Amino acid sequence: MSILDFPRVHFKGVARVNVPTGNRNINNTLDISTNTAIKDGKPYDVAKPPQAFHDYVKSLGPKFNAQGRLDDEGEFNLAAGYNMCGNNHFSWENTLITSVQLKPGEYITEDKLVGNKLSLWGHYNEYLRTSFNRARWVDNDPTRRDSALIYAGQLTITDPKSSANTAHILSADIDCTHGVRWINRGYIEEPINHFLHEEMSEARLFQFTVKKDSEEFIFNQLGLESEFLSALKDKLQDPTVKGLVVQYCVSNLSPPMTPNKPVFCELHGSIGLWYDDDMKTSPTGRILRPDNSEQYAPIALSVKDNWLSLNSAISFPHQNYEQAIPVQNGMPPALSDKVDLGNLYLKSNSGQVVAVIQPQDYLSNHLNAGIIDIQLPEIDAQFHQQSLKLCSERHTWYESDWYIQAEQHILSMESPNTELNKPSTQSLDIRSYYRGEPASVSQLATHVLTPDKVACSPFIETDQNGRGKLDIESLSAGSAELFLGEFYSPVQIRVLADDWALADTPTELVDYDFLYTHVMAYYELFYPFMTEAVFSMADKCKCETYARLMWQMCDPKNRDKSYYMPSTREMPEVHSQLFLKYLCNVEQSAMPNILPSAQSEAKISGKIKNKKQLISALKDAVDLELSIMLQYIYSAYSLPNYAIGEHLVSIGRWNEQQLELVNGGEDRRLNSGWRGALLEIAHEEMIHYLVVNNLLMALGEPFYPGKPVLGEQAKDTFGLDTEFSFEPFSEHIVAKFVRFEWPAFFPTVGKSIADFYADITKAIDELPDLFGAEKINLGGEHHLFLNEIINREYPGYQFEVYDKETALFAINFVTEQGEGVAANSPQFEVSHFSRLRAISKTLTNSDIPFEPAYPVLKNPVFEARSGCNLVTDPAAVELMQFYKGCHELMFQLMMQHFAIRPLGSMRRSRLMNGAIDLMTGILRPLSVLLMTLPSGVPGRNAGPPVPEAIDTHVFPDLEQGCMAISEQCKKLAAMGRAMVCAKPPTTQIELLEFFQNQMHEIATGKLSREA
Repeated sequence: MSILDFPRVHFKGVARVNVPTGNRNINNTLDISTNTAIKDGKPYDVAKPPQAFHDYVKSLGPKFNAQGRLDDEGEFNLAAGYNMCGNNHFSWENTLITSVQLKPGEYITEDKLVGNKLSLWGHYNEYLRTSFNRARWVDNDPTRRDSALIYAGQLTITDPKSSANTAHILSADIDCTHGVRWINRGYIEEPINHFLHEEMSEARLFQFTVKKDSEEFIFNQLGLESEFLSALKDKLQDPTVKGLVVQYCVSNLSPPMTPNKPVFCELHGSIGLWYDDDMKTSPTGRILRPDNSEQYAPIALSVKDNWLSLNSAISFPHQNYEQAIPVQNGMPPALSDKVDLGNLYLKSNSGQVVAVIQPQDYLSNHLNAGIIDIQLPEIDAQFHQQSLKLCSERHTWYESDWYIQAEQHILSMESPNTELNKPSTQSLDIRSYYRGEPASVSQLATHVLTPDKVACSPFIETDQNGRGKLDIESLSAGSAELFLGEFYSPVQIRVLADDWALADTPTELVDYDFLYTHVMAYYELFYPFMTEAVFSMADKCKCETYARLMWQMCDPKNRDKSYYMPSTREMPEVHSQLFLKYLCNVEQSAMPNILPSAQSEAKISGKIKNKKQLISALKDAVDLELSIMLQYIYSAYSLPNYAIGEHLVSIGRWNEQQLELVNGGEDRRLNSGWRGALLEIAHEEMIHYLVVNNLLMALGEPFYPGKPVLGEQAKDTFGLDTEFSFEPFSEHIVAKFVRFEWPAFFPTVGKSIADFYADITKAIDELPDLFGAEKINLGGEHHLFLNEIINREYPGYQFEVYDKETALFAINFVTEQGEGVAANSPQFEVSHFSRLRAISKTLTNSDIPFEPAYPVLKNPVFEARSGCNLVTDPAAVELMQFYKGCHELMFQLMMQHFAIRPLGSMRRSRLMNGAIDLMTGILRPLSVLLMTLPSGVPGRNAGPPVPEAIDTHVFPDLEQGCMAISEQCKKLAAMGRAMVCAKPPTTQIELLEFFQNQMHEIATGKLSREA
């Protein structure tokens, strides 16, 4: 039965918990029923700066110092908690398998599985296409510490010494959220004098399962020679075994030295078999409840083959701390052994002693994670028909004959829609057990603790397999709770705010101010991590820039994904739909005043003989990726967005099918049509650009910005016969893109990009002494724009390059994402080649000729250049000059990031994130706008100017570099405001002023280099 059966895996490590604590409503600062911030007993005026509310919360007493003692000058207070800037990230760190078991009482520590690393990951983000995805820890009701829900997407077991691009021993998807099942509030019997002593003393138990029949269940793909894995594989063939059950416990929170830091906790757990009779998210067995639930936790037990097995993972407390607190490195402090309760006697209700558990069996759980096996003496078999109790001189656990649980026992629900008189209901799966075995229950009463918030069926009925349903209906917003039969089986419910009155708000009224006032201000006030690490929702320019992404992240269909935003998940559906309306408004604002006229196997040369030639070839590769990426972007932005496409349908220029081909669905979710597909591919080319730069930096070279190459120069540089040019989307341009990505495993005439990279691969593989002896990543790590196959196989991969193996993997990653490995490979279907070929086939097979792009110039420039077309319209020229300056600024930010040593995190770098913001918030909308403006050439529109090689100065000193960038932002903002012929781009100017201030604050030490 679950982890009480065999085989078993035991593990131990550290949990990193970054939960926000400013929403716990210690000082009446929050109304969770309405998502309202409270100041001095009144709703906070959201028109005021968020920082003023943050300062208010931090000012409230009592205050505490780093030792957790009362101190009027202390940095901590209860209202803000220890981590007001938490982002809900949750991860397992340095978590290793400590032992495995094939039979009771024997812990194997020499098996090859022992010592390997377990990792818990979040879900793959289809929109950002990320790797290194974090799970989330969410307090469903922030006022309760027993309401934690974990949103996780993948479990892996890997060699702890392997690189991120190494295959797994085990990988499995997790398809269920799971909440805290058991809690021991007195897990440390002798707490210290600290304002967090209650939380520090707690232990929580969680459980989830993974399905063996899933396509994503990958078992021992390394072929590890392990007796344990062989036995486990055999057991998994049993048709009654559905997969694996994973139980883990989080305890011994280490208090932080300074506010707004994640905390580290002890982590221990076990993995066993998941049988059809077991629950997904709760321990099963015969359940014994403690008579003192403030210091002890339940125990699950089973008896089989004269052995007693006890699941006492957090049942017994530790005596005290054995290390001074706070711990300087933030790790959990050392604890003493468990409290010595003397002998524990398991007795039947007839008084028969079934088993004796001696102190040496439970005082230490390093090897067994609290799963204990005791050999039984000869006993009366009738004890199976009797209730049990576990006794000591200090404490007793009593069996609950009936164990009734909801599979999902912590949840949130929508408020009833009183505008439409539409109820909000949810059906929960119920499981019932009698003395550990599934059993039918009839007419079991439910008890609603909060009858003003929820109602439910008055009785529970389950079938002979112990399975049933419970229907719940929400009545009003707020925190609710009900009990299934005995008060040991709670169901916690968060009924979300009732704002259905906003549902019928006309789309045109949902502008930034409306969305901020009614939705975003609340999150800005209570969760400042967005401002620190992503962007502030109080910045209109940032919200307009990422309007589509905001809708995708808060789309209700993604609510159970770890990447869902807001990560705290208290947003009602009606608020989510307002983000879609806001996106529609942002798209509508791009509508041009004048619509366009209606007429309108790899070949290896072996030429790379030394490191110098390899570096030269890699720089050519950077130029190649940059040049191809910019061509994709130019073509994508020549296609109208969804709002403009709708208008073209309304005037009869397009039909609905053509709108869907170009722009995807009205819901703006994953399908964003040809336009979105080209942008996705361009994003991936940008990552290729960074990966090749990582290869260069691993060879000791500085970051190389690259230069766009066109025409004959491209042919001479890359040896390709496909024309490099900036042209609008059309059938022949898509055919050109297909040629760019042509795989080496399909015969073709001439040289391909695959051939180009084959020479680099051969050189890396064969040239000696390219990399240093130390495995130091000299490049930038990132985790965006990776397809799901890469994320699933290598969830921790972030483009690391430090030796030959990782360099070859990086090159393979670039070519595989483009061409797809082989025609029968899973990568082939999602490769650039396949996606572009699908677009080409649709265009070619269309019964009606269809050219949806704006009639933009080929290779537009505002200063005469060979092979390019000159734009003469004054308004377009002004905007093109502004675009050129912003384009150079974007590269200046990237180059400055890589110029500072030691190199910081690329993911958290304010400079790199600023570059991405400039791409998205300035260059993208300017590109779209320029393509709707006349060029001065009859019948042709302008477009973003063909870029030139970047010539900018960077500084080895962060202060100088950021000050120079700040000045450049200031000049460009002034340039934008001084426009005469073109309309000044207000949002883009605001974004430049934002970065002018931010870079100045970094230069003057007011803001950190990394978020």
